[in-house]
Amino acid sequence: MEVIVSAAVSSDGYLDDCTPRRLVLSCAEDWAEVHRLRAWCDAILVGAETVRRDNPSLVIRDAGLRTWREWLGMKPDLTKVTVTAGGSLDAGARFFTEGPGAEKIVVTVPAVRRGLEERLPSGVRVVALEEITAGGILDALEGFGVRSLMVEGGARTIGMFLDAGVVDSLRLAVSPATVGDTRAPRFPEFGRLPFEGRAAKVVRRVGDMEVYEYAFRPASDGLTLTDRRRLLRAVELGERSEPCGTAYRVGCVVAVRDGREYEGYTHETDCRNHAEEEALAKAAADGADLLGACVYTSMEPCSVRASKPVSCTERIIRSGASRVVYAYAEPACFVRCEGTRLLREAGIDVLPVPAYAPLVRRTNAHIVHD
Repeated sequence: MEVIVSAAVSSDGYLDDCTPRRLVLSCAEDWAEVHRLRAWCDAILVGAETVRRDNPSLVIRDAGLRTWREWLGMKPDLTKVTVTAGGSLDAGARFFTEGPGAEKIVVTVPAVRRGLEERLPSGVRVVALEEITAGGILDALEGFGVRSLMVEGGARTIGMFLDAGVVDSLRLAVSPATVGDTRAPRFPEFGRLPFEGRAAKVVRRVGDMEVYEYAFRPASDGLTLTDRRRLLRAVELGERSEPCGTAYRVGCVVAVRDGREYEGYTHETDCRNHAEEEALAKAAADGADLLGACVYTSMEPCSVRASKPVSCTERIIRSGASRVVYAYAEPACFVRCEGTRLLREAGIDVLPVPAYAPLVRRTNAHIVHD
């Protein structure tokens, strides 16, 4: 199972303060990105203290994200999971009352199982473990068909998963705000993160926040959290392109080694340009060193094209990029694409991710007919 931990903290490492009111640390841009990340997971988990204190609904409300989940064969709603050893949960909490189509799971211990089953709304699944551990929780959720889990808090819950070594990726968004109250819950070992230097790290700006993405290991499909974000961004960019009977709607993100990212989509600046061409041109214009860059594109790069003499595959090879990740193999609607073969022959690592292909097929329904 893929496990992603996501948290927003103050500049001094606190997840919350000690006031009765919920402390909101995320800016609008960060919230939007977190909601998109949630949408690509089967389930979301928070501790019972988070349910009591923040009263989150954990519901995907964005119609576009719900539609994308359905296209990918997922349920529109996330499976919601909380963990409690003491059984102190309010049946009227939004966790239970909102999202009628969402499966709700409470992980607890045998001593309080019966009481929870009697108090909580019907349909809530109560799972009792002899000992609440990250491994035990994951085993139980896998038995219910959960393949990917997002863990959002609180501090003890995040610490349990990190200490167990079961986390694949961590997204840590740091706000410029400070808390300065040592009684408040703090991100585990913030400031001297024990995995610093052992996990691949990407740092970028999102609104007024600094976001750190740590990759401990790739998921079963070969993607890290950063890979997944960039590839899905490429898919989103493809939807900006106007439908055209002679071109696919494709999006692309080029990530260079210093962390900068460049975006493009079909016909963005010229009716003859492909997405990869647009993104590579922006990187070159900015003076970026493309040696070792990674190209994320919603569709396999073209190997033959009518609009220009140089294909996107050839442009990528000439750029010095070392890796290409794409969602959908180019169908044989116009030509037989050999992009993957040619890129690999040039020594470039190519990772197709067919799980996201249905999204790209839908975007190109004006040409691709199932």
